[in-house]
Parts: sequence; structure tokens; C-alpha cells
Amino acid sequence: MPPPSPPPPPPSPDPYPLVVKSLLTAALIVVIVLAAAQLIDLLVLVFGAVVVGVLIRALADAVERVTPLSRRASFYAALLLIVLAMVAFGWLLGGQVSRQFSAVVDTVPAVWRQLKAWVATMPGGPWILASAEGFTIGSERVFPAVREVLASVATVLTDLVVLLFGAVFIAADPALYRRGMVLLVPKVHRPLADQALRDAGTALKLWMMGQLVSMAVIGLLTGLGLWLVGAPAPLALGVIMGVAEIIPWLGPWLGGVPVVIMALGDGPETALWAVLVVVAVQQAEGAIVTPLVQKRAVLLPPAVTVFGVIAGGLLFGPAGLLFAAPLLVVAFVLIKRLYVEGALDTPTDIPGRDDR
Repeated sequence: MPPPSPPPPPPSPDPYPLVVKSLLTAALIVVIVLAAAQLIDLLVLVFGAVVVGVLIRALADAVERVTPLSRRASFYAALLLIVLAMVAFGWLLGGQVSRQFSAVVDTVPAVWRQLKAWVATMPGGPWILASAEGFTIGSERVFPAVREVLASVATVLTDLVVLLFGAVFIAADPALYRRGMVLLVPKVHRPLADQALRDAGTALKLWMMGQLVSMAVIGLLTGLGLWLVGAPAPLALGVIMGVAEIIPWLGPWLGGVPVVIMALGDGPETALWAVLVVVAVQQAEGAIVTPLVQKRAVLLPPAVTVFGVIAGGLLFGPAGLLFAAPLLVVAFVLIKRLYVEGALDTPTDIPGRDDR
């Protein structure tokens, strides 16, 4: 009869009791939240670099598919194409757009005077104008205001340079940063996290390609329509409307304001025609452009988009309005992939994975 096996050794005492671990975890969470609150502008800038980096990477992948170039050579070719496109735009249209923007700025005082004259003819107009006269800026506030504007412009330019450099580094090797994020997840969940990040990146790329197509079409149609009705600076106003399309739902309203204000300088009839052009272009977008684009792009629920954009603006300011929609795309995919499918085990359509 074999001798009985010795009893297993008692487990070594845990040097870190559960209470201590819980307190350390809670303290770490508090520190992370406080740091994120202080660095919120930087986090928005980082996400903007990710968005632009995804766009650069998408162009590099397209170059790699249609040419015999290697992955690295395709990346440099994509950067060269972007630089050449910017130079070509500046050479072909930059001067004209600059002149038209200068015309927009120069005609603002005349439009303001006409607007005041029109308001004076309305019921209660003299009272409105008299009340507005009280909002004047003293000479002692002019120079501080100018310094503040210049400081804001310098900050925006600095952030733009940092964003572009960050985007180039991210686009050069996106897998490096994805693997770094996956390492922060417990080992058993790393395959799921890696796939979720891949799906989010694909969805973000599809959304951005759809937005670029919509922006180009809306800008072209608006500029052409304003030119046909004789509105001033149609090319510059078309560019404004196209760029405003990057903000879903709110963008067309924001972009339509300068169109109407400039058209008022040529009289109420031109302003009415400009409004009709903007409305017609928006209707064409909803009926034709958007359905065609969304066949290959990511469709977010309309209510989620509207409230998400407003929340982004309230939380992060103008940058939040600009990057709210792509952030919603990423959050939408991650929630569906990690929570709905991963935690709740409920199959669901996931943009980016099912649209490949």
C-alpha cells in the first residue's frame, strides 16, 4: 500500500489584502479621471490626430492596392499626393477663393448697414436698434480683445501643426499603437479588444470617406447654384458650405448663415434666391447624395448623432463639434462589439465589420 501523499502546503498569505487592492484601484481611477479632466483639450487633439491618421492610412492602402509599391512606399506616396493636391488647389483656386473671401470681409460693413436699415422698417425695429447701440466696445478694450484673438489664432495654428505631425506618425504604423492599447487589457480579453479596435478603425474610415464625398458634392452644388442666381462670392461660399458638412445636422445651418448674409448685400431678391439654393441643395443631399454615400458609409441613428454633436460642443467647445461625429462612430462600434456582443452575447450588426 503506497504511503499517503503529503498534504498540500498552505497558500502563501497575500501581501496585498482585498481591501488594499480595492483602495488602490479606486485611487488609480480617481487619478485617471482627474488627469483626463485636466488634459481634455489634449485628448481631443489626440483623437483628431487619429481621425486624420486614419484618412492618410486609407489613402496609403488605396495606393498600395493599385500600385506595386510596398506598404512603406505607399505611405510616402500618399503623403506626396496630399501635398501635391494642396499645392494644386492653392495654384488653381487659392487666389480666386482668397479674393472672394476678401470680398466677403469687405462687404460685411455694407451688409450690416443694410440689415440695420431693414430692421428699422420693422415693427419695434427702432427700439431694437436703440438697445443694440448700448453694446459698444470702449477703446480701452480694443487692444486686449485683439491680443486675445491673436493668442487664439496662435493656439489654433500650434494645435494644427501638432495634430498633423501626430496624424502622420499614427498613419505610418497604426498597428503599433493598436497593440499598445491592447496590452492594457487583461490577456484573456486581448483578442476581442484587438478585433474591436480593428472594426472601429474600419468604421471610422468608411465614415470619413462618406463625409468627404458629401462635402465635395455639397460644396460644388452650392457654389454652382449661387453662381447661377448671381450671388456674390459663390466659390468661397461653396467652400464654406462644403466644410460645414463635416458637422452632421448642425453644419448646413451654420454654413447657410454667411450665404444668406452675403446675399443680403445684393438685395432681398438675391437673398431669397440664395436661401432657395441652400434649401434645394440640402434636399438633394437628403434624397440623393446621402442614400448613395451611405451604401458604403457608416449610418448612425439620427437622434444619437444630433444629441452627440450637441454634447460634444458643450463638453469640448468648437473642437468637440468638429470631432463629435467620428467619436460617436468609434464609441458606437466599441459598445456594440464589446458590450452588446461580448458581454450580453447578443448578435448585432456592427459597422466596420459587416461593411468590409
